[in-house]
Amino acid sequence: MEIKLVASSNAVGESNFHMQLTHAFRQDIFRDEQIAELTLTYILEKLQELKVVVLGYGFGPDHLHLFLSNVRFVSEIELVKQIKGYSSYMMRKNFSYLFRTKLYGKKFWSEGHFYRSVGAVNSETMKHYVEDSQDKHWETKPIIPDKVIVLQKRINEF
Repeated sequence: MEIKLVASSNAVGESNFHMQLTHAFRQDIFRDEQIAELTLTYILEKLQELKVVVLGYGFGPDHLHLFLSNVRFVSEIELVKQIKGYSSYMMRKNFSYLFRTKLYGKKFWSEGHFYRSVGAVNSETMKHYVEDSQDKHWETKPIIPDKVIVLQKRINEF
């Protein structure tokens, strides 16, 4: 798929993102195809309203990858708030019985998200980004004390 530059009266360019959204408590609710399809439907509704183009998507058991283009009229963080808020509200309002044993309280999505800007997106680049993002990015690696560089000084050390 070839991405063409988008032109408006004041700008020419492209704005493509790879985003990953994770469910609350990392539950595997997307193993149920009905939940995945319904969630995607609500996300697509919101993205259409925001004039964002979906180039591709993919589901893991507990997360969703989105490849988006034309992200010009809303910031990345506002985009995430909008799609997570709307899809969560609609899924809980209409279909909470499908996942109430796995998600607790009013949460549907986890608080965070992953995103990166990407160039022209095709099936090969989507596959690369999804496979590259499968590492547990939320895990922290231990800090080795000998390798830590202290950049801050106490007031009496000046």
